[in-house]
Amino acid sequence: MIQINSKMGYNIPQFNPAFYKSAYQQYEKGVFRDLIAMMNRAEIDSHINGCLIGRRAGFQKEFHLYPFSDSDADIERAEWIESVINQLDARNFFKGLHEAILKKYVVIDFDWQVVDGKQIPVKHRKLDQKYFRYKDGILMVDWGNRAEPIPDEAIVAESSEIPVLLPVLRDFILKEFGLESWASFIETFGEGFIIGKYPPGSDSAFKMALEDGINALARSSRGIMPDGSTIDIIEAKRSTGDHDKFEDRCNKGIAISILGHANAVEESQGMKIGENLSQYKVKREIAVDDMYFLDNQARKLVKMLIDRNFGDSRYPIFEFDKSEPVNTKEWLEVLDTAYNHGLKIHPDEYRKIGLYVFEDQEPLQKPPSPF
Repeated sequence: MIQINSKMGYNIPQFNPAFYKSAYQQYEKGVFRDLIAMMNRAEIDSHINGCLIGRRAGFQKEFHLYPFSDSDADIERAEWIESVINQLDARNFFKGLHEAILKKYVVIDFDWQVVDGKQIPVKHRKLDQKYFRYKDGILMVDWGNRAEPIPDEAIVAESSEIPVLLPVLRDFILKEFGLESWASFIETFGEGFIIGKYPPGSDSAFKMALEDGINALARSSRGIMPDGSTIDIIEAKRSTGDHDKFEDRCNKGIAISILGHANAVEESQGMKIGENLSQYKVKREIAVDDMYFLDNQARKLVKMLIDRNFGDSRYPIFEFDKSEPVNTKEWLEVLDTAYNHGLKIHPDEYRKIGLYVFEDQEPLQKPPSPF
């Protein structure tokens, strides 16, 4: 189990350009603590959270372990490792690994036990990024005044690309900081101006009486003022801007960064809440790219299991199912066409669309015409 400095903490993130600039400067030096604190806070936003749910759903597919060879021993090993990963709560394990794509890196620690004579991980935990920092390009445990190597029994997942949530932060800050600024703007300029006028040479008592009359008028549309003064009411221009459009632009940028498209904003307008969530579906190319990344990270665990228990480097290959989802309607049309042309159809083609097929089912073929 990794020993960490539990006193390590985050600075309280402030969503304004100054804090972001400071955090980004630290990021360029290899210290991600403040930037990741902002990312963690941004995930609470309902739009960002919805996009992340859609992004993570893209890799929640079946996975397989292909044995090193066709020998019975290698096949048995692959099946055993697959069962170990499933018992480890595979869904949350892969979601933890995926954070490296979102936030640059993640470290996952394991609790190992001996079960039936083999060392296996019985529990895993994703450690907060604040406990680590880069030193000379290598991620290490941060102890403040020193940095120590991460033990080999943990998985260190790192992405060489720009963290997904980095461009998201820019738009989120614009939305949050912009909303605060917009509220201040509306408070100042969204109401009509009431301007009082007094004759030249008026004393302070006259001016104070006029000001009291203006304040009373602003509060209740009723008031009094000194004789000889006048009041002008100037309407504010309501066309000075539209914050909804500004927020939409930010949300579109967030959706494009996470999902690869802006459907989460463009297609959701005018729809009832919960009516259709397909607009939050991640672009297929991005989902497949995520799965390739997770393949490589999961293979690190496969290597650990083989090295700890066998030590012969006969590693099975971990791989997510990256096949495109079957469109039932289109597939039925293909089968009908093939059947009508006299082709022999294997029963497995019907299993692909969810039909139960008996084991003794013979291949299907259109009988020859008697004419």
